[in-house]
Amino acid sequence: MFHRKAGSILIVRLQTGEDVVTCLQQVAQEYGLQTAVILSGIGMWQETELGFFQGPAAGYEIFRYPEPCELLALAGNLSRQEGGIHLHLHATLATPNGSAVGGHVFKATVNLTNELSLLETDIPIFRRKEENGLMGMFLE
Repeated sequence: MFHRKAGSILIVRLQTGEDVVTCLQQVAQEYGLQTAVILSGIGMWQETELGFFQGPAAGYEIFRYPEPCELLALAGNLSRQEGGIHLHLHATLATPNGSAVGGHVFKATVNLTNELSLLETDIPIFRRKEENGLMGMFLE
């Protein structure tokens, strides 16, 4: 992993075999990020798990993509919560047959490269579990 921060912008490059979620948490710890917005993410992932929320009773349905897929877009944010750093990430992938899939990121391993851009902000995000089963974002 390579990374550099200038002002409020953080650029991160991940390499083959690195765990995307773990690396983002490490970068947040190293720079002391409290809140950040994922501006962009491109590259290739494998061993990816994306979720689709089925509702409070069912929770997330997980879809697994073990093969290498192009990361077309990554969006989301990170915040500090009790117990650590909370990442809320959504991704759109292109599968080898050219179809696009997407959802909430649960797991992703870099295949070849992953280039990420983050914007640090001083707007605190707080998350609480809501009746609908989701961790709602609050700005208090």
